[in-house]
Amino acid sequence: MLGLLFSCNQGEEQPLANPTQINQYFPLKDFVSDQIGRVSDMSVEKLTDINGEEESFEVKLDAEGWRKELDIFIQSDINKAANASAYHTEEKGLVLRHELKQGLKGEVKHIQVEYASREKEEVQKIEFKSEKDNFFYHSLSEGVLEVDAETGLLKSYHVKGYQKVWFLDPNQIEISGKLKR
Repeated sequence: MLGLLFSCNQGEEQPLANPTQINQYFPLKDFVSDQIGRVSDMSVEKLTDINGEEESFEVKLDAEGWRKELDIFIQSDINKAANASAYHTEEKGLVLRHELKQGLKGEVKHIQVEYASREKEEVQKIEFKSEKDNFFYHSLSEGVLEVDAETGLLKSYHVKGYQKVWFLDPNQIEISGKLKR
């Protein structure tokens, strides 16, 4: 009985590893989460275009607001066990690119990261493209995050999306945001 009790206690002390997460590709989710913590309570000038109706406004976002605003980037992280061998990685100069291998299925088609210097410590720009297609639904999303080279903080973001559900009119969405300092 004592052995069983001690073995249970030892298991509780060690954190459980997430078997679905890997650390093979650029850590987009971690990068965006870090940026959210750094830009929390900052204002953003937003321009939205939803099916041709444009709106421009300024809004101050807390951490939860930023999490919702940048969620599409977090969802585009490809560091999942199912993707362990799904992407071809190529580095050319200051650019790192993860491209879905031909013939494989996956929503995120590519992620491209541009660095400010050869040390690859300072991210300058991140781009992604994703696509989902089945008999009833088609969606296409593209996004760009730009980082200020001097501060290392998020400078701007741009997201374009297209959604078409069977029997419904398509939706086209474009959102741009520029952070106010």
